[in-house]
Amino acid sequence: MERYTSGKFSKRRMRNLLVLVLVIIFLTLGTGLSEALAIYNFSAQERKIYVLCVAEAGESWVNKNDMRDAAITFLSALGLKGEVIETADEWDALVREAPEGVIVINCHGEVVPIPTSYGTDYQSFYRDLASLIKDKGWIFIQIPGFGFFFVGNSKTVGSKYKVADSGVGVFLSALGLSYHQEGVPDLVNPWCNQEAIITDLAKNVSRAVGLRLPEMVKASRALAIATDQLPEHVKVLWYWYKVPEDKKIWQGYPYLAIVGVKVGKGMLVWGGLGGLSGSDYGTMAAVITAYILNPDLTTRAGGLPLLRKRQLFIYSLVAVGAIFVAYLIVLLYRRSAPPIESA
Repeated sequence: MERYTSGKFSKRRMRNLLVLVLVIIFLTLGTGLSEALAIYNFSAQERKIYVLCVAEAGESWVNKNDMRDAAITFLSALGLKGEVIETADEWDALVREAPEGVIVINCHGEVVPIPTSYGTDYQSFYRDLASLIKDKGWIFIQIPGFGFFFVGNSKTVGSKYKVADSGVGVFLSALGLSYHQEGVPDLVNPWCNQEAIITDLAKNVSRAVGLRLPEMVKASRALAIATDQLPEHVKVLWYWYKVPEDKKIWQGYPYLAIVGVKVGKGMLVWGGLGGLSGSDYGTMAAVITAYILNPDLTTRAGGLPLLRKRQLFIYSLVAVGAIFVAYLIVLLYRRSAPPIESA
């Protein structure tokens, strides 16, 4: 009489080995995912992120669709969710609803879509947008070129309507950064046309998320800010690129690119960059968003690779392959193992 048959023995060994392999695989992958989420700390996304890419509005210094795609892809790779605003009506609804604390990434470059309900009154729109930043805590991320130099809506002003310095001045002055206003001294100047060098802050953030930012960029419309003359509700928080002061300054102030300016409850991120692709701008906007949501990224000495969809697919293939190999080993053992006889 047999104590165990070969079939029973093989099935038990196969079951135990498969369970062990599965546990090891899921513990390994689960640990990696947990570490990544702990690194980025985005498991609870506190702010809603909107990617502004409106069909009715044009673009300047950027391909808006490329920037949109890159921003959404990189946000997703960081574990963040961005919602695309695709029409002027959707943008109109968001502005009128005025929710607290949202992040808006403008993919139109120097063009800002104007909601249809404002008609051609871009001045009222710019003042309202400034109020949303100051009072509702909006964070508006503007990376390429001379932001707010155009408005766009094919239903009203046309897809790309120039408002020039006077229009920019309306918006910046409404924030408390007086510019191009008759009888009022300028607190900012965007006419740079120089190259800027990356800061240690930007290097640390890019290293933390596994990305290499350019060491030098064209800071065509970088912003010089009279930091010691700003109103109490306005403060420069950080900047990622700086034009060497021996190259150009304005009234003793350096030109800063990708600069975060706190305005009341919210923030304006002014890029002023030129010469990069839409994909580059979109990636930068996503990384800036990540830093705003988690400033502790700068404390990491070096980041893990981003968990992109392709990497997750590869991990899944490895897991399936490991299970299949374990099954083959057990199957071969089952066929070769002799029955164990009782003494």
